[in-house]
Amino acid sequence: MTKSAIKPLALIVGVGDATGKAVCTELASHYRLAMVARSTKVIDPLAASLTQAKAYPCDVTNRDAWVSTLKEIRAEMGLPDYILVNTEGGGWGDYTQIAIADFSNSFEVNVVSLLLLIQTLFPDTETKTQLSHNCRIVISSSPAAYLSIPLFLGIAPSRAAQRVLAETLDTAINDVDFCILSIDGAIDEPNMRKAYPQKDNDFFIKPTAIAKHIRELFEDQTFDRNAKISTSSN
Repeated sequence: MTKSAIKPLALIVGVGDATGKAVCTELASHYRLAMVARSTKVIDPLAASLTQAKAYPCDVTNRDAWVSTLKEIRAEMGLPDYILVNTEGGGWGDYTQIAIADFSNSFEVNVVSLLLLIQTLFPDTETKTQLSHNCRIVISSSPAAYLSIPLFLGIAPSRAAQRVLAETLDTAINDVDFCILSIDGAIDEPNMRKAYPQKDNDFFIKPTAIAKHIRELFEDQTFDRNAKISTSSN
């Protein structure tokens, strides 16, 4: 296969059974896929069913393992053309109920792992690669990255820090562009269905709709740095 015929590489970090799986399925026809998740439950079957897709099991809060996995991906598949950061860490409850361990872990998941990803894959302010465009990074986020309300107390600080880190890195690195994708609503997956048992189908944002939106962000001529999807746009 000639270099021009090689499909672009998409790195999907945080492949669960809802959004992450839908994104990988949406992208599979036109991208090579490097799929990262703590468990092999989803990524191993996906790797077996999709063409040019490889599973990389890793807990991104294990810093050494995460750096090693990123180096392995770059050595085996090359530098990603596109990256989706679909990690989630945090807790729910008022300020007296939030476990400090969960609160601390949310920064490891949402912030520290992102900085390690950038430091490992893009050690210079210019990537000096043969990519035909800047690497586009979409961070799957929520209104918690912008709104300081009691409901979001367990996750808003780390989501806001993740957003500020991405916006700062966006100006610091010439060849990498960031988008914060705010998913405003409940995603249609079992835990959310259990949390809102009285809601009908229209209340939930479908993973396939999110996946299509992410592909559009990757491929549109203009890269939207602050994007949003909600039930109304589903």
